[in-house]
Amino acid sequence: MTPYVDAEALLVAALADFGEVGTVLPDGLADLPLYIRVRRVGGADDRITDAARMAVDVCATTRQTAWRQARLVQQYLISGPRAVPGVGIIDRVRTEVGPQETPYDTPGVRCVTAIYVVSSRRPH
Repeated sequence: MTPYVDAEALLVAALADFGEVGTVLPDGLADLPLYIRVRRVGGADDRITDAARMAVDVCATTRQTAWRQARLVQQYLISGPRAVPGVGIIDRVRTEVGPQETPYDTPGVRCVTAIYVVSSRRPH
């Protein structure tokens, strides 16, 4: 069988219009106006659909920006099927744990995290 699409790569590409996105927090995070980190933290499949459990962290220089962007990301993800050119198709996204502030030890960095179940099928 063909392997499922890399769920982290799928979200990195899908969220690229929001700003800088990656799978690890970069050095100099406090110097970036906005950074989104996506991580696969589990999930399941039914042999047809991969239901990846994804943590999405939105980090910004202010609480207001972090929350506003986290809510926009949530609405974008749950708004329906989405083709991500060159990567794959997101069939469905469901919020499993809604946005919540996450402590971060660096002054000047505020983070809001949420967990989504991102469903996608094997590529054809």
